[in-house]
Amino acid sequence: MHLIASRFLGRSLAGLALAAVAVLAAPMSAAAQPPGAPPPPPPGGGYGGGYGGGYYPAPSPYRQGLTLGLGVSFGFLDSPDSNLTKCFNCDYQPVALAFDGHIGAMLNPRLALLFEVFWQAQALDEDGFNYLSQTMLMGAAQLWLTPQFWIKGGLGVAVLGMHYDDGLVEDDDEVDTGGAIMGAAGFEIFHSPWFSVDLQGRLAVAGYDSIDEQVTVGTLGVGVNWY
Repeated sequence: MHLIASRFLGRSLAGLALAAVAVLAAPMSAAAQPPGAPPPPPPGGGYGGGYGGGYYPAPSPYRQGLTLGLGVSFGFLDSPDSNLTKCFNCDYQPVALAFDGHIGAMLNPRLALLFEVFWQAQALDEDGFNYLSQTMLMGAAQLWLTPQFWIKGGLGVAVLGMHYDDGLVEDDDEVDTGGAIMGAAGFEIFHSPWFSVDLQGRLAVAGYDSIDEQVTVGTLGVGVNWY
């Protein structure tokens, strides 16, 4: 009986010793890995979920507070019922140059209220001494339908002017003032939380009652924006 008890006690002490060695060896094995080394792969090889990467869509730009924007574009000015925008001695229709700018506030990351300035000019003769200009001042709202695609609409006033400048003589005449409506759409080819570059198209119409004229402008261009 004493012999059996001694053997049982010996085996118990040997088991406890092995367990202690295993516990002490575990931290030493972890410390042996170089700093920053990735954890060992999960059990089970192949493509069944062992890959630790993955695709995550880019976060939406975070727009807030004050917003500013500038743009340059090219297009046309047209008065369908008259020759107001026709070049006198050209056998082609000159291209209109346009600039736009806005300042406003982001109501949320997808909606902005803006004050817009949209200026266009087009030559009326082959030498470019005579040209027509149109300046639109309007309030507008801009809505991002996706993180990169936006639409814009605005209402305001337009001022039509005729100009002559040959380098020696300069003459500027305001023709009329009327109401204006504008629609635009754009796609951001680069965007960050505070800055973007977009391609944009604009179509606007102004009506002038006193001269019974309507002038339509359409442009395509590029814009830069800050948030």
